[in-house]
Amino acid sequence: MSHEMSQELELKLMIEPKQRENALQTCRDIAQNFSKQLDYQELELENAYYDTSDLRLRQFDMGLRIRRSADQLEQTIKLAGRVLGGMHERPEYNVPVLEMSPDLTLFEEDIWPDDFPVYDIQRDLQQLFVTDFTRHRWILPSADGQIELVLDLGQINANGETQQIAEIELELQGGDVEDIYSLGEQIVEQLNARMGSLSKAARGYLLAGRSVLEPFVQTHFVAVKAEQSLAEALYRSLEYGLRHWQHNEACLDNHANVRAAQGMADGIYLCRAVLEQLQRMEVDIDGLAERLGRVQTHLTWLKRFEGLAELTAEDGAYHRALKRYSGLYELLMDNQQQVVQLHQLVEQVHSHDYQLLLLDLSRLLIARPQTEELQQPCEQWATTLLRDDWREVQQEFAETEDLSEERYLKLLPKLQHSLMLGTCFGMLFDPATRDNFRSPWQDLARGIREITALHILHEMVKNSDDFNDQKLIEWQQVQRESLLKALEYSRKAALKREPYWQV
Repeated sequence: MSHEMSQELELKLMIEPKQRENALQTCRDIAQNFSKQLDYQELELENAYYDTSDLRLRQFDMGLRIRRSADQLEQTIKLAGRVLGGMHERPEYNVPVLEMSPDLTLFEEDIWPDDFPVYDIQRDLQQLFVTDFTRHRWILPSADGQIELVLDLGQINANGETQQIAEIELELQGGDVEDIYSLGEQIVEQLNARMGSLSKAARGYLLAGRSVLEPFVQTHFVAVKAEQSLAEALYRSLEYGLRHWQHNEACLDNHANVRAAQGMADGIYLCRAVLEQLQRMEVDIDGLAERLGRVQTHLTWLKRFEGLAELTAEDGAYHRALKRYSGLYELLMDNQQQVVQLHQLVEQVHSHDYQLLLLDLSRLLIARPQTEELQQPCEQWATTLLRDDWREVQQEFAETEDLSEERYLKLLPKLQHSLMLGTCFGMLFDPATRDNFRSPWQDLARGIREITALHILHEMVKNSDDFNDQKLIEWQQVQRESLLKALEYSRKAALKREPYWQV
């Protein structure tokens, strides 16, 4: 049986369920402004999603569903794709079926990855959840093609639990991608819509209790290859940073916690580092780096939080000693809670400015503007960049015999930036040599962050009559001196390491 394949390029926007009526009117108005001849359809869609008991389709990043619309049944498999901002790109295959019972053998064999166990998976398929919604669909003319504007209103049902569906999708069908983004801007501004990085299926798995949304707290090396152009390497790094940021933002939205905020901060930091490189290459990034900087200001509280966490962490170096001073320890714990600004961060995430920034980053990743300089192979360029960048770091860290606490703190942002650039291009180099070089510098960065913790403690003890205890002051002094010794050791070790980018 032949199947139909389509490469989706769609922008997904989530709206608050209370905006349902308003959303319907807004979409009608948008469609009418686009075309006087309204091409409108309303469909009732019932979708059942399937996977094996051990979620093997999910492990391959695939989604299998059967959709009932009127008296038609269609089976669809979505294969692994990518999300850029709220822009979703996924290959999708469809076949008509006769009953609500999935059959993977109806798809042609060449769509599956190598070693994909079709028959094993087929034997173990079971229904996990259902989505029922009304789809309002308008077809808008755009350039030589069209844009499908879809408003879905309904719910996800799993294990007796329900969750509302209220989302708008703009799917490009041979039209002009710019039209999608200008429509996206209108929808964000008129309906307080938000860029959606979680599909209905992903939300269904969560509701069914078959997946968890955990923050990514560690950024990994970006998968760039030596034969790629500089453009490919930089846009891939930007895409990775945005994905890391958005995954953590979805975690924040699902359950606001500090780890999600830390993950967002890392993703945003990586995106900004890449944008600054693109700007140096004469790519017009239209103020995106500055706008990212404004979002970063809503995450500056993390530095103090992390300092306090260093002092109170049960597996930390200071916990046992500080526990003896129960009043001080409680004050540190209280301060740690007070410094948290998750509520303000969630508000920021829901703001127009923030959503339009995500929209523009997604637009940049789809357009991928090029310059002549960006056409060069990335390996040689990355080698020169890392050499020049680290030369500066090494000179500053080598400039005196003993560095003061203040000097270390001043050098930390530069060191963190260099380590982050290494995350973008580290895959181009030998892993053992690379990790051997980075390791003492990472220790150094961790140690410098610890200075912040001891500064907070010092300031608390100094400003309080209750804790101004001579023994505590002496203990603190010993801790600061031993930390400086450890930093000196790491610094000397780091300065001796052979650079990994010299092939």
